[in-house]
Amino acid sequence: MDLNKSKYKHKFQLRVRNFQVDSQGIVHNAIYLEYCEIGRVEYVRNLGIQLLPTGIFDDGLKINVKRNEITYESPAMVDDLLDIYTRISYLKNSSFCFEHLIFKSKTDALLVTQRSVQVNLNPTTNRPERLPDSLRKVIIDFEGNNLEILT
Repeated sequence: MDLNKSKYKHKFQLRVRNFQVDSQGIVHNAIYLEYCEIGRVEYVRNLGIQLLPTGIFDDGLKINVKRNEITYESPAMVDDLLDIYTRISYLKNSSFCFEHLIFKSKTDALLVTQRSVQVNLNPTTNRPERLPDSLRKVIIDFEGNNLEILT
């Protein structure tokens, strides 16, 4: 996992809400996965793709999370402003990997590193299928040299 923020071309800010903390007063560990999901959706919006209420993208793609890995480095508290950095680190035939860094804006303290493998599913059969060349091109153009293409 690369901690170099300059490799992350997408950044989104959000503020911790009081209902997102646990009995210890810190953000509940599951909430960080929600923050990463928000980062992914905003990243995709930035690419010009919209998510429909059905969960399928406006171009017919059905992308699902296959795997999540998360490491908690430091806690966030109510009202902290967070910077969520998002990138796609690699592309495969039918899958790709999102990586996230979450920092506390005020102190630049690293809170979380997270990786998720996403897979493109056929909307009818729910079986993996090749990512469309049009999506691959958009991702490659956006990520540039920071993207690894695996076969």
